[in-house]
Amino acid sequence: MLIQAEACIGCDVCLKACKDEFVGNDYIPYSAAQPNTSYGYGPNQTFGWPNTPSQASLWFTPGQNWLEMSEETSGAFPNVKVRYIAQPCMQCDVAPCIAASEPSGCNGADPDLQAQCMQSSVYMRPDGIVLIDPEQSVNQSTLPSSCPYGRIYWNAEKALPQKCTFCAHLIDQGLNPRCVDACPVSAIIFGDLDDPSSNISNQIQSLNAQPLHPEYGTMPKVFYSGLV
Repeated sequence: MLIQAEACIGCDVCLKACKDEFVGNDYIPYSAAQPNTSYGYGPNQTFGWPNTPSQASLWFTPGQNWLEMSEETSGAFPNVKVRYIAQPCMQCDVAPCIAASEPSGCNGADPDLQAQCMQSSVYMRPDGIVLIDPEQSVNQSTLPSSCPYGRIYWNAEKALPQKCTFCAHLIDQGLNPRCVDACPVSAIIFGDLDDPSSNISNQIQSLNAQPLHPEYGTMPKVFYSGLV
């Protein structure tokens, strides 16, 4: 995936499309339904006169942003620049979450564990997409902390770690991830990095696109242009 930060207008349509696709929808074996954000006021509470906001009892259930939108500013008034950076799962070639999900001995030292290692809760498909198995990963609450990008969420209700899947269920149908088609300024490009003649390969090269935090050493498959 190539995300062009210089083109992004921060409209959050990509995030809304992601939520529309995954909130309340199971795509087994790739993902369980993403929880929604909900809020309201507690029982027997009202908001408004004669109560003030400080007296109202607000409850809030956080949802998940499998595609996080961050905002960066630079410069000083009156010459201020704002840059928006959409951040899905980076689909790392050297994925810390895969290593964190494997039992000890999966480095090949213990042949007796190889069958178990093949069933690790986090795995990489042949096309490079990293997925968290929603059945194998139950109760693995330490997985979110394994991602240096902070792109894994914990679903407390289902006791599941969850993240962006690149819409693997749509890719299986020959379609793009929802965020790609939803972007009104075509700032997100998706394609085959293994094909040097593909549009995304040419765009990455021509724009000198780079991954976020290459110092992490995870070899992400999400690249960005316009970061400098």
